[in-house]
Amino acid sequence: MPRGSYGQSYGGHSLRRNPTLLSRDRIVLRIKGMTCGHCKAAVERALLSVPGVTGAQVNLLRQQAVVLGLVDRALLIQAVDDAGYFVTGLV
Repeated sequence: MPRGSYGQSYGGHSLRRNPTLLSRDRIVLRIKGMTCGHCKAAVERALLSVPGVTGAQVNLLRQQAVVLGLVDRALLIQAVDDAGYFVTGLV
């Protein structure tokens, strides 16, 4: 499994908690590096561990995750990165 690295920023935003980056309801992330059901489960677990997430569903074929809740997008990106995958964008 590849390990991602976003360093300290994503899209010009700091990875620290920032109230202006909070998103409500539904966030769709494009994720690179998932190749099997284990990868899918690992990303779902990582996303569900983020404070404020009320649900997460990963689609392996589309290489996307749909996240529900009031959550800082940067924390989602960091959780995926920490799990060893890459967030390539927000849909």
